[in-house]
Amino acid sequence: MATLWAQTVEFDNISAGDDLPILVKFEFRLPTREGVEAPREDPVSTEKLTGYVKELLLKAFPPDNVHNEGTSIETEILIDFLPGDTVSVCGQVVGKSDLGEKRMVECQVAVESHDGEIVAKARAVVSL
Repeated sequence: MATLWAQTVEFDNISAGDDLPILVKFEFRLPTREGVEAPREDPVSTEKLTGYVKELLLKAFPPDNVHNEGTSIETEILIDFLPGDTVSVCGQVVGKSDLGEKRMVECQVAVESHDGEIVAKARAVVSL
């Protein structure tokens, strides 16, 4: 299936099974000296995870649609992970509906660790 890109996406060209672009996330960790304890990191919060999903959606859909009040994102952390861990955020279109003035695209998103384990998931409905 096709991969969606914000610059070219149009509602009529979107199909279930279309891929969202892949987003790789990590925050730089300063190296620690031998014998010095690394600073404590808090696990990624649902708020930060929602930001990751929104960033992915901004690669796939125009900003006005992602920031539209009709757009919603629901996230679930399955396994705690840290901001400095490298994760891939990816997903695909699972459905779309056209109810006159309300055009909606439903997406399933997965967050994978560097070894391919699903650490979080999300459902996003983008209002086009």
